[in-house]
Amino acid sequence: MERLSTLDVSNLRVEDRGLPMHVAALVILDGVAPGAGLDLDTVRTVIGQRLHLAPRLRQVLYWPRRGLGPPVWVDAAGFDIRDHVRAQPVPAPGDETVLLQVCAELNTGRMDRSRPLWQVWLLTGLAGDRTGLFIRLHHVVADGIAALAMLGALFDPDPAAPSAATPARAPEPVPVARELTADMLRRSARALARATSRVRHPSAVAAGLGGLARQAGQLARDGPAPRVSLNVPVSGHHRLLLVRADLERARAAAHARGGTVNDLVLAAVAGGARRVLASRGELSPGLVLRASVAASVRAAADQPATGNRVGVMIVPLPVGEADPGRRLALIARATAQRKRQPPYQPSARLLQRWMVGMMSRQRLVNLLVSNLPGPAGPLFLAGRPVLEIFQFGVVQGNVTVSVGALSYAGQLNLDLVGDPDAAPDITAFADGISDTLRQLGALDTARRGPNTPG
Repeated sequence: MERLSTLDVSNLRVEDRGLPMHVAALVILDGVAPGAGLDLDTVRTVIGQRLHLAPRLRQVLYWPRRGLGPPVWVDAAGFDIRDHVRAQPVPAPGDETVLLQVCAELNTGRMDRSRPLWQVWLLTGLAGDRTGLFIRLHHVVADGIAALAMLGALFDPDPAAPSAATPARAPEPVPVARELTADMLRRSARALARATSRVRHPSAVAAGLGGLARQAGQLARDGPAPRVSLNVPVSGHHRLLLVRADLERARAAAHARGGTVNDLVLAAVAGGARRVLASRGELSPGLVLRASVAASVRAAADQPATGNRVGVMIVPLPVGEADPGRRLALIARATAQRKRQPPYQPSARLLQRWMVGMMSRQRLVNLLVSNLPGPAGPLFLAGRPVLEIFQFGVVQGNVTVSVGALSYAGQLNLDLVGDPDAAPDITAFADGISDTLRQLGALDTARRGPNTPG
């Protein structure tokens, strides 16, 4: 019996108090000969044949009555793929700007919790005879790493992959009160056993408390995030922008300054924030923003890859530093130091409820950043090559800009999600990211988009 964890439930609670909590992806497929494009029936067939590889996509949340524990994942009765895979034409001229406007509109609104919490839109009418897929998944279903594993099951590593045979499977019945009670007793027994084990091993308890103390000390030393105009209550509107880089160039540039690709992404984000704050008259020498960086705590052996196993690392971004190389070196040193302690995980229920209530007034971070390792080799859907993949996060509370990065087949693809009411100049943010990547030697000049300056 698979129940929601406290962290899973917190994503629902955040949505109830704020805006929709979705992770999303944009997949661009190669152009095909006229008249042989990817049609909706084909996409539904291909995805339907692979759903058994990601069974969570056929499940819904069941809420037991009070006293029978957290929500449980159960098989959806009467599942119909037509409810989840649809087509959406992109208006002329079908360029990237119009495409992203369509994606922003599709990514608004809450999903129906009585159905499996995912949606796919086939995006037709793109310029260059290309086709797009916009995929939206509720955060309660999976964090970024788990979402990649689920969505990866929908694609092929080989263009000539044979059609998958869908195994017959009848939906499991919803658990009754007796089964839920037995499950709660088993969970209570395991929790008691873990507590007893901790008592028998006081050194492990001391180590855990020491880690919490170091985290608290780091937060105290950092102090509150600076007050800047990037942090105002969000409106619920989204604007999306894309920036493209080369993964190998990014890795070489990062290693040359003692950092990682993730450090380079953070240095580029700092460059974007620097550009915006300078245009707003808020840039000052020595200004350091705080970025919330998603950090997976998922073990390699965690199967199935579902739910949320993620913590947060709060990284200082020295936006007051003008030199991109120096900025990258400073960030690399900061992340190396913070990686010595586990990511911050607000697991206590009361602490999470307090955080949800404080979302629109928090002073912990200024920006949200996520960097996911995607497929190293090319993928295909119904024989069509996947050219690019971008991942989109959320903006919530008073954090108006979120930056996501995803590696795919030698690419480093970045996206920005911004609140256009609070950040109407988000294009300047994208320009600052692009300029930083260019100055560090990571920009992919062969894959320029309208948001990648020449």
